[in-house]
Amino acid sequence: MPNTAKDAARVVLESACDGRVVVSVPKSHYRIDFVDDSKGVCARREIGRPFNAIIHASALKMHRASGGGTFIEPVDGHPRIVQGRILATDATRNKTLVHAVVPIWISVPQGQAAADFTTGELVNFYVESGASIASIDG
Repeated sequence: MPNTAKDAARVVLESACDGRVVVSVPKSHYRIDFVDDSKGVCARREIGRPFNAIIHASALKMHRASGGGTFIEPVDGHPRIVQGRILATDATRNKTLVHAVVPIWISVPQGQAAADFTTGELVNFYVESGASIASIDG
């Protein structure tokens, strides 16, 4: 999966400690806690500075949604419930790129196929613990 502007999230580092980072999403109240999946690169960034990152999470079961907006719950903490629109699918890796406040690559759970979801479709799901973020700015 190439890192492009479409799948990068623009976030601001709020804190970093013990392999975990908290980032905020500009122009929102979101403060999301992730595992630092970039070998400490996120932690070496300056607090309060924006950077581009790729976010990965695993869905427990994906559901099609018929209404509502895009969101990540809770607004402050580890992501638990996500709703967003499909931006792209990677059938080979069984992943979907979902825009839910920020773009997130979602591993589709066993028994479901990324190819079953179409671009533009609204989906929601619970997220497994351990959602991760990796800096792509170097």
